[in-house]
Amino acid sequence: MKRQPVSISRYSEPGTIADLAAHLEHNNVSAIEIETPDGSLKIVAMAGGHASAAQWPIEAAKAPAKTGNILARAPMAGIFTAAHPQRPDRVVQAGQSVVKGEIVAFVTAGLVIVPVIAEKAGTVSEIVAETGVLVGYGSTLLKTET
Repeated sequence: MKRQPVSISRYSEPGTIADLAAHLEHNNVSAIEIETPDGSLKIVAMAGGHASAAQWPIEAAKAPAKTGNILARAPMAGIFTAAHPQRPDRVVQAGQSVVKGEIVAFVTAGLVIVPVIAEKAGTVSEIVAETGVLVGYGSTLLKTET
């Protein structure tokens, strides 16, 4: 019997990332990289006075959004932030209209800041994730009215 290849989505759930990060910290390992046929995930332990992975809030499982309601998803696993650290005054709000391809939020992992891009044009009806919350790859971050 042939084994099915493991998908990267198996490792990009917030709880799994938190567990892996806690194991890294506990064992004094600075990084781990997991590669599968459909992608890769790299977790790097943060140095300095940052909170440990076990202290990060983790996104609660919520009812999945209908595909038509999703405005933006997490481009990677990391910490959700509504604004860029150098532009805290530019935050997308519920009720605001956005265009396809517009930067609507950010996901951070260590020093890496990745923009969250609107998948389509629409009006933001809900910002699903809270700032500072660990989100998984592909998690719904913003919803739109349909």
